[in-house]
Amino acid sequence: MASILRSGERVALSHWHLDAGQWSALLGASGPALPFVSCWADEKRVYVLLLEGDCPLMASTAIEDRRYVAPSSRFPAAEWGERVAYDLYGVEAMASCGEGLPALDEGGWEATWPLSSRPGPAAGMLRPLGGRNWLLPERSGLSGPVGLSFDVVRSRVEKVRISAGLAHRGILARIMGKTPEEALPVISRVTAGGFVAHPLAFVRAVAQARGLRPGPGVRDCWMLLAEIERISMHLFDMARTARAMDAGILATHCDHAREAVALACQDCGVPRRLTDVVTCDGFRVGLEPVPLAQAVHDAVAPRLTGLRELCRVFGPRLRGVAVLTPQLAEDFAVGGVTGRASGRALDMRRREAGMRLDALRSTGASAGDAEARDAVRLSEIRDSLTLIERILASIGMDDDEPAPEKTDEGIGVAEGPRGDVWYWVRLKNGRIDGVQSRDPGVSLLPVLGRMLRGHPPEMLSLALESVALSPAGVAL
Repeated sequence: MASILRSGERVALSHWHLDAGQWSALLGASGPALPFVSCWADEKRVYVLLLEGDCPLMASTAIEDRRYVAPSSRFPAAEWGERVAYDLYGVEAMASCGEGLPALDEGGWEATWPLSSRPGPAAGMLRPLGGRNWLLPERSGLSGPVGLSFDVVRSRVEKVRISAGLAHRGILARIMGKTPEEALPVISRVTAGGFVAHPLAFVRAVAQARGLRPGPGVRDCWMLLAEIERISMHLFDMARTARAMDAGILATHCDHAREAVALACQDCGVPRRLTDVVTCDGFRVGLEPVPLAQAVHDAVAPRLTGLRELCRVFGPRLRGVAVLTPQLAEDFAVGGVTGRASGRALDMRRREAGMRLDALRSTGASAGDAEARDAVRLSEIRDSLTLIERILASIGMDDDEPAPEKTDEGIGVAEGPRGDVWYWVRLKNGRIDGVQSRDPGVSLLPVLGRMLRGHPPEMLSLALESVALSPAGVAL
């Protein structure tokens, strides 16, 4: 598959243009498929982002007569991107594995295919989801909810349907034509689960497009900020899960630990949730990474033993809840805590230049249920503290990695608290001419129904909290 992809015209560091024959050959290649990351399309081209080892490979092909051969015919996880492309641009995926349901357009938009050069008339009425309805609110208050509906058969959840139309904000379309610096404040607030991860992936993509590589001091500061956010968000997600299973004392301990992280940030003169600390050339003016990281480490480390004991006591309540099988995690490219708790050993931190790999030693549990996910979160908090120690002991050490070739196009990734966040950016005259984002929540959408199926409806809240799906990242 990789050799077929590379038979096309190379247009950027990791991007090849394929003709129709090469595209069909790629999707029909014999042997194991490369791991899938993301799929998207506009009016002109369809793109698929894959992994070879830990390196990204991207292929694209021209769309003819508003149609293209569907990547989901080989990569089932591509189906969501195909649905989004149809709703926004009216381009149709041929031989798709999906059912043709809308992803975003629930009938309430002012125009059909709003980003197309030939938008159609509005549908004029909302499409009912059917069955029992459930809304997944974004607790940051930054977006509308994702709609979830399901049927109940013999007191068990069946046939789950998901729509993100109410959460869609058109963020990527709004930053087109802006400079990366002008776009960054918007990217920095995409989701409360990635105030560091989303801008970090974006600025890494921009740096690659510009042919730049951040120095070791900037690189290490970014790593520290990412680990502080990871600790904070893991505590937040553990507290949510604990409340849903009526383990108030565990939730309180997680809340107190997270508040200690926020106070450490505040005392060091940066925002409590690390908003607007990542910049295109480094980090916020006035940020002192060493005192900040040390303060967070000292605030959390003494609490780890108590959290571990409470998780041991309450963990059995989560056993068997919302199980994700290893095969589904692999097939649908589920990363982050949810993927690792199902045995998928993907952690994009391992590919970062200068990463202290000896600190990334935890595997947590791999049963794929809510108990395993909380165990992974707790293990990763421990590893984040160790990683902070390693970075502080050798911050700013040089490396010999050269700067990339300037091609005005780049791919950036950051391992966020809930999984790998990806950005693709294309620049023209210094301004954004193309951009795409892949939040880890997108990979959860195709498997969420199977994780929830068979549970009593009253357990849905616990199951959903344990997965920590962020609606704000799903529909940008």
